[in-house]
Amino acid sequence: MSVLPVIAAPSINADEQLLNQAWQDLQRLSSDDMAGRFPGSDGHQLAQQYISRRLGELKLQPLLADYRQPFQYKSGFFSQSAGVNLVAQLRGCTFPDSYVVVTAHYDHLKMVGSKIFNGADDNASGVAGMLYLAGKLSQSCPAYSYIFVATDAEEQGLDGAKAWLDQSLVPSTQQLLNINLDMISRGEQRQRLYLAGKRSLPALSNIPTRQHAKVKLVLGHDGSSRVGAARSSGDRSEQVDWSNASDHAVFRRAGIPYLYFGVDVHRHYHTPDDDWQRVNKEFFQSALQLIHSSVHWVEQQPPAVFIEARRSH
Repeated sequence: MSVLPVIAAPSINADEQLLNQAWQDLQRLSSDDMAGRFPGSDGHQLAQQYISRRLGELKLQPLLADYRQPFQYKSGFFSQSAGVNLVAQLRGCTFPDSYVVVTAHYDHLKMVGSKIFNGADDNASGVAGMLYLAGKLSQSCPAYSYIFVATDAEEQGLDGAKAWLDQSLVPSTQQLLNINLDMISRGEQRQRLYLAGKRSLPALSNIPTRQHAKVKLVLGHDGSSRVGAARSSGDRSEQVDWSNASDHAVFRRAGIPYLYFGVDVHRHYHTPDDDWQRVNKEFFQSALQLIHSSVHWVEQQPPAVFIEARRSH
């Protein structure tokens, strides 16, 4: 009797599986079925269902029923609209009562006639990145506890982030850091991904900015800059204050330090041409790996780093 050795079938490693899933998430969230994910639309509800399902697949704990945090926001001079954040939790082992809040807005723009604003870079990419980070951090017990918030109504005025802090589901004093992902998939010619937040977190100056063949991680976008010269709408540029440009602004105003990952404004920003077909898959997936490396740096910092930053804010 002879015993033949068992030969394992070739398998994709865990990180490659998560990267491929992130690419699928970006494609799905920016598909025509979602119709731009404008708050209150059918596509917006489809996006909620999809993100909730993905949070469940990652076995993240909901803070509220079905991961949903409903809220009201001002949508006109005399009118209010309903928004829904999607919120999940991953408990840490070393500092379980200290939280890092990862945000990425999932809403985008309303259809104009038959034109769909799919918002692949803005911000299906950020939501896909948030889910990727959740998957990576779930592989072993992280030092800190993590809250993952897919925010709603960001385009209307950062209203989902405001609702998150206003409703105090987790005391703001226990929220040590915000990591915000908004537009992380279009590096264009310079292949740059910016990491902002040095003014709110001075220790960020010491972060090792690992480079990748497809992505240059650059510390920047902490102040204002003139952008938009390449936009298709009349080649008009405008001044952007990056510290107020996305959901991290709400945390900054509350004295909570932040890391904000994002690319420059590009010519398809807020146009019907922001489709997943225009995203460079290699840039996007490489950006995710660099973002995770930065989160690994966060994991190595003691709480005092973030507490001191809050005190000096």
